[in-house]
Amino acid sequence: MVEQKELDLTILDSSVYEERADYLSEDQLMAWTADSEHFQHIQKKLIQVGSKLITGPRGTGKTHQMRCAYNTCLTNSDLPLPIYVTFNHYLRLETYLHDKSNALDIFHAWVLCKISFAVISNYDISFNNDSLSKEKLYKFIQDVERNRYNSKYNSIIACMNISLVQGLIHRAIDSEGRKRCVLLLDDAALTLTHDYMVEFFDIFRSIKSIKISPKASVYPGTTQYGPRFHVGQDAEQVSIWMDVQDQDFIPFMKSIIDKRFDDEINLDEDIQKLLMFASFGIPRSYIALIRSYIESDKNTAQQRVNLVIQEKTTNILAEYNSIAGKITQYKSFINIGSEFLFSLVNIVKEFNYTNFDKNGDVFKKNITIGIEDVDEKSERMFKFLIEAGLLFELSMVSHGHDRKLRRFVPHIALLIKEKAIYKSRGFNAKQLVKYLSSSSEKHPIRRKFNRILNDERISQIKLDLPSCNNCGSDRIADGQKFCHICGQELVDRSIFEECMAKSLTELPFTAFQLNVIKVANFKTVEDVLVSDNTIEKLKKVKQVGPKYAEKIVNKINSWINEFLY
Repeated sequence: MVEQKELDLTILDSSVYEERADYLSEDQLMAWTADSEHFQHIQKKLIQVGSKLITGPRGTGKTHQMRCAYNTCLTNSDLPLPIYVTFNHYLRLETYLHDKSNALDIFHAWVLCKISFAVISNYDISFNNDSLSKEKLYKFIQDVERNRYNSKYNSIIACMNISLVQGLIHRAIDSEGRKRCVLLLDDAALTLTHDYMVEFFDIFRSIKSIKISPKASVYPGTTQYGPRFHVGQDAEQVSIWMDVQDQDFIPFMKSIIDKRFDDEINLDEDIQKLLMFASFGIPRSYIALIRSYIESDKNTAQQRVNLVIQEKTTNILAEYNSIAGKITQYKSFINIGSEFLFSLVNIVKEFNYTNFDKNGDVFKKNITIGIEDVDEKSERMFKFLIEAGLLFELSMVSHGHDRKLRRFVPHIALLIKEKAIYKSRGFNAKQLVKYLSSSSEKHPIRRKFNRILNDERISQIKLDLPSCNNCGSDRIADGQKFCHICGQELVDRSIFEECMAKSLTELPFTAFQLNVIKVANFKTVEDVLVSDNTIEKLKKVKQVGPKYAEKIVNKINSWINEFLY
């Protein structure tokens, strides 16, 4: 078996292995984009008229798709005017919900200022108001994100509104000779701040006009749109996450490696396909798996695959379980959700083994579980698993009168690790790929929900709300502001403040990078975030140039984004 060419491992530091579209140049982004039917379908949705919600877990390519749509429209005057804005720093405003009575007003103005700044910066147009100049908008955005908001910005909050921003966009459309615009709002799934999320989708719904088509990237599980926003009516939902059982899955994933890596690597075809399935249809995971496979010092393909699958499952489960530490009220949802997930894996394994014993090599595998009678309060548990990319939900099917069958596929990497695809004594990549690529059983494996989790365990799926600091009484509802017993204001822990207090020594840096940070006198995440010249300070350290300094900053920002998931 030919595994790969002799490879200079220094190429692993090149941009082809960069997993996040945020850190690719425009030229790299366009040159390495996989031009498949799936890609073109999403691009069409992003560019056409109407509001769209692009849904998928992290790593499925939402940012990549939006940036590609932006660049395509920018260079073609026959297409709509593109406006791209990312809201990946929204959780830096979370502390205002705890200590500012006008937190929603600050957030509202911040969203509109971000949109306005993008229009003004790219299309040389401005407000007819000195207090809303490009420089003042930029300063407002920067200070709000660094928790430096103060009363001097009250004038911006007072005069900034949706009609004003719509007017600015309409003038930009006219000045550029376009017929309409697409407003690409990236990282719009503000999942850890419910109040901001509701406010954001009020803005999203209200800013739409005949000439303005807003598009937002959101998560498939926990995004909540609020009482005034209706998915399907106010915006079409478009899934970017491809089912591994889709006939276009392999061509789509193959186009990623062909475009990005060209001839730099030459993995065995079966190994490539196995890693595609193990990525569970998430391009970022696929790139990471390829990198891990090549970096491995194991001697055989089996050892390498076993190692990268083990690392992959460990990492995604650790990421999922970390949610319980960030939003403690959902601890039972996360913990019991993990049990539920492995129960599904075992169900698949048991079914496939029995089927294999019965039919031998001609058996059809089944990786889909159809669940009946799902307990309503468990819905949030499903959503966390879906959002973490551990569970893929297929469309619901009817099962008799007034009964619906929920269909799910557990993460393929977990199925591979637990040897749940087919019964075998050893590792055989060709056989694994054969069964994963072949058609599945027509009907899912059916189970009642309370046969997967018993009634006692289901009853334990509940909010773990912190008690009142004053009298110790348990809270009775999520989002409760005052104690129902003593009337004392209830204070929630700030996720953002916890993130900022983290020592940089806790981040995954190399020994050299830690020394650079120490010499530059940065101690906590907050030190880096509030600094106006982080890269300049890092560059003053011996042997650190601008690119390496930027690499360290990107690593910190990536960690912050992961923590504030």
